[in-house]
Amino acid sequence: MAIFLSRELRDNEVGAWGVGGILPMAAVRLAQHLHAPGLVIGGERIFNPKPSRLAAGLDDPVLMERAEAIEGFWELFGHWHKGVDFFFYSGMQIDAYGNLNLHVIGTVAAPKLRGPGVANVSLAQSCGRILLYATDHEPRRFVERVDFISVPGHLRGPASKAEAGIRSRGPTLCVTPIAVMDFDPASLRMRLRSVHGGATEDEVRKRTVFEFAPGAPAQATPPPTSREIEVLRERVDPEGLLRKGDLPLR
Repeated sequence: MAIFLSRELRDNEVGAWGVGGILPMAAVRLAQHLHAPGLVIGGERIFNPKPSRLAAGLDDPVLMERAEAIEGFWELFGHWHKGVDFFFYSGMQIDAYGNLNLHVIGTVAAPKLRGPGVANVSLAQSCGRILLYATDHEPRRFVERVDFISVPGHLRGPASKAEAGIRSRGPTLCVTPIAVMDFDPASLRMRLRSVHGGATEDEVRKRTVFEFAPGAPAQATPPPTSREIEVLRERVDPEGLLRKGDLPLR
C-alpha cells in the first residue's frame, strides 16, 4: 500500500500525513528516495522531516533528527493558508463518495462504537487533493453512507457539494490492501480502478457494500518493483514496522 500511495506523489509538491500516519509517512519517504526528491512535508509542526526510520507518531524524536525546522502554530497554519497539495485521510467508515467517519458507529444519541474523532477537518477543504487509504477492505468499512460525516468528501455528488459551498477538489484516490479506487469525474462516486495481485475483482466487489460507479474495466495494479521493495525495506522502514501490522487508523 505504501508503494502504491507513493506513486501518486509528485516532485516539488507540499503535503502532510496526519497524526499516526505511518503508511502515508512511508509513502512520502519512498517517493522522496525514488522519484520526488523535492517533495516537502509541511503543516505538521515538524517541517520537512526526513527520519532514518518510520516514526511511531508525531511525538517520536526521530522526526526531529533531520527536520528543517520546528514550527509553531502560526507557521503551521501559514502553510495551509498558502496552499498544500495533498493530505492523507482514513476512517472507520468510508462511503461511496469519499466521506469519512471517525466519530461514531450508530447514532450520536446511541452509539455502538465511539471513534477517535478528527482534529484537522478544516484541512480537507484547504488542500489540493485528498488521498484516502484503509488498512482493510471489508463491508463494515466501505459503506453506502457513513453514519456520521467527520470529513466531507464529495457529500452525495456535485450538486450537494456545490450547495454546501465546498470548492476543493476533495478525494481523488483510495488505496486498500486489495485494490485502488478513484472517483468518476461526472458523478464523483467511487469507481474501481485496479485490483492488486492475489485478489480478484469479484472479491473487491463482495467486500464493498456500495456499487462502484461504472467505468473502464478494472486493470491489474502494477506490482511493486524490486527497487521499490528494496528501498522501502532498507531505507524507509529498516525496523519492519509496516510488516508488523496493527497500523494506526489515520
